Amino acid sequence: MSEQQENRDYDHKKSVRDSASIANNQTEENSKPQQGTEPFPVWLLIICGIILIVGGTYVGANSGGFEFANNSKSGYEPGVPAGLSGKAPELSEFEKYVNGGEAVYKAVCNGCHQATGAGQGQIPPLLESEWITNGTERFAQIVLNGIRGPITVKGVSYGGQEMQAQKGALNDKQIAQVMTYVRSKFGNISETVVTKEMVESARQKFGDRPTQYTAGELSPAETMLQGDQPDWVSPEEPEAEPENGGESAQIHSGQMGNEQINSKTA
Repeated sequence: MSEQQENRDYDHKKSVRDSASIANNQTEENSKPQQGTEPFPVWLLIICGIILIVGGTYVGANSGGFEFANNSKSGYEPGVPAGLSGKAPELSEFEKYVNGGEAVYKAVCNGCHQATGAGQGQIPPLLESEWITNGTERFAQIVLNGIRGPITVKGVSYGGQEMQAQKGALNDKQIAQVMTYVRSKFGNISETVVTKEMVESARQKFGDRPTQYTAGELSPAETMLQGDQPDWVSPEEPEAEPENGGESAQIHSGQMGNEQINSKTA
């Protein structure tokens, strides 16, 4: 009995010692500081508060209540950087006219003839085509009433696609402008334009046709639409006088006078 009692006492003491050792180890581990759990420095909090107070006071005193009228100077006009005029370049009347035709072309013609005027498939090209660079009357006939059947452009025959009449979709000015644009862009013709009055006359002459033209029914290649050109197209420049024109006239008149004197003396 005594031996069993001693064993129990020993086991109890050992268990108590082990429990105490484990508790001490846990306490020792928990007491070590962990990274990221340090308290926020009070001094840094004070500095941030001071910055916010000073900044808010300054903005409130100098913002003018964030009103535009309080922050703009009366009579102020923004300056223009050196070398710039501050305005877009002024377009000539010809450029404005051609730009109007370009807008019509992009809306109506671009899908078939392409932006480059090269055409596609059985749609003939406009680029350097004799049908746009020659007579404007047959060009107007094609735009007004359309064209069907075979047509030869720059030595190549086309005929698989028909061009529809545009007389119902476009007015006279739009047709005149797009014809001028095509001739200028793809035919390099800028010394003349097609005017609204020219197209108006062409519409009266050819507009009642119920069907599309064939190439053989069009006006001759050299026939142009009749009408006056606007004043802003290729204005006539005054002839420049020679720099020594005055001196030459004086010398010539002097020579004539001397000849007259000599003849009288003789």
